[in-house]
Amino acid sequence: MNLIDNTIEESLLALKEEKYKLRMYQVELTLQISSDYGVEETLQDIRSLPGVTVVTALDSAYRQASRNYTSLVRVKFHPQLDSMSAQKYLTDILLPSIKNDSIIPGTTLLRDRKPEKIQ
Repeated sequence: MNLIDNTIEESLLALKEEKYKLRMYQVELTLQISSDYGVEETLQDIRSLPGVTVVTALDSAYRQASRNYTSLVRVKFHPQLDSMSAQKYLTDILLPSIKNDSIIPGTTLLRDRKPEKIQ
């Protein structure tokens, strides 16, 4: 192969690899979780949502009076459609699912932050 052929081959390979890279984002959420459901069980439910890859509890505090946990949670995700932005994924899929008691029971969203790209 000559130099031009090698350059073209390397460029095509790089494009192919780029096509299969996931766009990864993360967002921090503050959740109120009923003690009837528990923090770990709720995190498992969030992990089952489409596009979610990792869910980590950064901090949790139990409130005896209300029998709830207030948890700061980091959710890593990738929008499954290339045309979907991170913010649209957040507002159309992730947050409505968390707010839906039949999907993630006993959980109230207290605060969400802007998603940030991590990869």
